[in-house]
Amino acid sequence: MDEPVLTSLGPHLGGRVDGIDTGAALDDATVAWIRDALIDRKVLVFPGQKLDAAGFHQFARRLGSLQQHVLRKYRHDDFPELSWLTNVAKDGSVDEFGVIRATSWHTDGSYTQDPPMLGILYALEVPSRGGATIFADMCHAHDSLDEPTRTKLAGLTGLHLHGAGPGGDMYDGSLADDQEEGFRDAVHPAVGMHPLTGAKLLYVNATHTRKFAEMETGESVALLEGLMAHATQPENLYTHDWSVGDLLIWDERSTMHRGAGDYPPTDRRIKLRAIVQELGT
Repeated sequence: MDEPVLTSLGPHLGGRVDGIDTGAALDDATVAWIRDALIDRKVLVFPGQKLDAAGFHQFARRLGSLQQHVLRKYRHDDFPELSWLTNVAKDGSVDEFGVIRATSWHTDGSYTQDPPMLGILYALEVPSRGGATIFADMCHAHDSLDEPTRTKLAGLTGLHLHGAGPGGDMYDGSLADDQEEGFRDAVHPAVGMHPLTGAKLLYVNATHTRKFAEMETGESVALLEGLMAHATQPENLYTHDWSVGDLLIWDERSTMHRGAGDYPPTDRRIKLRAIVQELGT
């Protein structure tokens, strides 16, 4: 195997990885290299991969323990630790609402008390145009806040509930019956600390953060909208335009993301997804 090469894709996050075949059996040194690269760039792109579900599952498990997706109907039949991110139903029909879903800024699992560490997606089919995924660096978002806002946030806690934030209407409502996380708030400090680096990060998002515990709802929404505008300034973003065979890994604790929502609603979009709950040792 060639020595892996990491190429930065943006000023604060995003890196392209060449020289790693994610379908091969990876040794400990390569896995450690991937983890170090994730800490550095937060979002990693492995282009041109050739994986089936078994190979994708093997790769994801090398990074750590996997979490079954909260929505049962999207779980892979043979590998329940994997799930489908798709707008294609089992009968082959295309869900035109799919272009809207997940287009508000969110952090996967913030509505749980123990959010996952990593998200992984592998593209099998992509739309004819559009369909990018956009990531924001929440460490840099915190570090670039003005001092009065940092001081204010240091004493706030966010209440997170699935789809209950001001941007949560991207869901169509029919998903609620399939949720397993329940309907109790998860409570997280507005300013968190990355479990691996100790770096401070802004831990709020428009989809699942419904309010700050110390504020009334109207005041909370106004503050949250201001934080979202700050965190999503262009210099803080990496936008990934998908190609078939792209595999993406991102740090769930230090980023948030959204779909661009700009592809033709009748185009097919199929990806495999894995959620790494805890990194392996």
